[in-house]
Amino acid sequence: MLGMLREPHSGYDIKKTFEKSLRSFWRAELSQIYPLLQKMEDEGLLTSKAGASEKGPTRRVYKRSAKGREQLQSWLLEGPVVGTERIGYLAQTYFLANLKDDDKAIEFMQDLRTYLSDWLASLEDAEDEWRANDPGYPDKLSDESFYPQLTLDMGLAKVRVGVEWCDRSIARIRDRQAKRNNA
Repeated sequence: MLGMLREPHSGYDIKKTFEKSLRSFWRAELSQIYPLLQKMEDEGLLTSKAGASEKGPTRRVYKRSAKGREQLQSWLLEGPVVGTERIGYLAQTYFLANLKDDDKAIEFMQDLRTYLSDWLASLEDAEDEWRANDPGYPDKLSDESFYPQLTLDMGLAKVRVGVEWCDRSIARIRDRQAKRNNA
């Protein structure tokens, strides 16, 4: 969140950024965002003030403080954060044998494939829109856009591989099922 608060944003603006730009690797709900904003403000990492709203009541607008900039720099200089992902569908896949039903396992994988395919389509739409609206896309973007584009590129690759993995997995389950039925 500190990275997103270089410019002033409301909690709702931050949520929209998560949904549009960060969704391929990080999820956050308003119920998580607002308490974290309050905690970060209490720690002096950001400041806030009341701001006008286009519709509805006054909104709170947050901006990173000098202490917040230092914290962000420190976090970035620590090196890559790895090993923190939890991928629920992989945990479920690990235990699919407990269903004792190949058809249910195939259905699970097909549902996952549908979800990942839809996600991939939305990422591809975002890339197409970016490409159409920015002549510098992808390698002549400003630093502020270039590095976010790298994350979109990884999201596309990761989700595309997930769809391909689902296809291979479905084929493998069906092959095992056919061999069992022929035995």
